[in-house]
Amino acid sequence: MIFDKRKGSLLNYIQMPLHVITPTGTYLGTGYNANSKPTYILSHVKVNLESVSALTFSSMSKNAIILDNKPTLGVSDGVVGYKYKVSATETNYGYITVAGTRIDITSKKITKPMAEFILEKQLRNIGNILEKFIKVKIAQPQYDALLYHFYNEGVDTIENSPVIALINAKDWYSVTDEIQSGIKKSNGTIDERLAQQKMKTAKMFSYVPSFS
Repeated sequence: MIFDKRKGSLLNYIQMPLHVITPTGTYLGTGYNANSKPTYILSHVKVNLESVSALTFSSMSKNAIILDNKPTLGVSDGVVGYKYKVSATETNYGYITVAGTRIDITSKKITKPMAEFILEKQLRNIGNILEKFIKVKIAQPQYDALLYHFYNEGVDTIENSPVIALINAKDWYSVTDEIQSGIKKSNGTIDERLAQQKMKTAKMFSYVPSFS
């Protein structure tokens, strides 16, 4: 597959710029002008923006991760479920606490519903870190996209992430381009799995109800 893009578009889908949610309104991509600059119209759909502290994960980010990954149902090398790293304390006590509920791991085995419940704890943990570094209000789809993005990229990349820097700079029209960057392997070839993952993230970030 050939991966190419214009400003604001999806990889390999260059016909139309992605929608853009901003504090001043929601803008729908309509095409490109003669200079290949993306064009937009203001939508009647107003997507609410909230402080990150007021947001929580939705099924959008949770289901995206579940669809992409097969959970490990046995503790292996200190990891279980959807790449959850079991702490030494959790190992010693024999359970993982999620929203006040204890999940027993003394047998070193869990069920798929348990793995999905633990994933909710992982998403909340990512959200707690995002709260420290995002200084502006964002929309629910943008928040879910960031949860999905940093689940894949690693929470240790949040502090110095160019994506977070663009959001804080309110450069809303450049975020999906940055999300979709860095798709080449060390040998210079395209990592198609990674490209598809980043396209999925960009689509989630630009999601507008009734138009996406």
